[in-house]
Amino acid sequence: MIIVADWILKIKTNENEALKEIYMLCRKDCLTWLQKEYMCTEEDALDIFQMTMMILFDNVITGKLTSLSSNIKTYVFGIARNKALELHRSRKNIVSDDFISMVVSYVMDENDDVTEDQLSKVCHSLDELGDPCKTVLIQYYYHDKSMDEITTLMSYKNADTTKNQKYKCLKRLQNIYFSHTSKSL
Repeated sequence: MIIVADWILKIKTNENEALKEIYMLCRKDCLTWLQKEYMCTEEDALDIFQMTMMILFDNVITGKLTSLSSNIKTYVFGIARNKALELHRSRKNIVSDDFISMVVSYVMDENDDVTEDQLSKVCHSLDELGDPCKTVLIQYYYHDKSMDEITTLMSYKNADTTKNQKYKCLKRLQNIYFSHTSKSL
């Protein structure tokens, strides 16, 4: 087995052989770990691992990685972890954006792309959410009120407090909605 510091030198001098060895050393464990710890699909785990190997290579070649304070496997897993979290954040934002547009469609009665079942679940979710959250969201999305106007209406401390409250309310509504959705599966 190659000692820790030799991996960087080996990548610089014989990149194909070094990357092949690292690939074989880490692949199976990393894919299993990504699927178990980050609920990645096999395809996503493989994509993340491939990207991790490219980042490792790039970090060595560009001089960003000049020494390792851990073993190569730990370094590879660290990159993979960051990429898995990045993937989850990007997908969560997509779900959030889709959910917000569905709520806005419901509130604005622009429900061409939203199914009756989805509307029913949003309606029940809004009712279950209750006040003050329901009021904040309706004022913002339906009545198109600014944060300052909602702050005054709701007697909040300032617009930042209102913005934070709106975010928390939307997240609560999203959780309620998805709990209804998962019950019907």
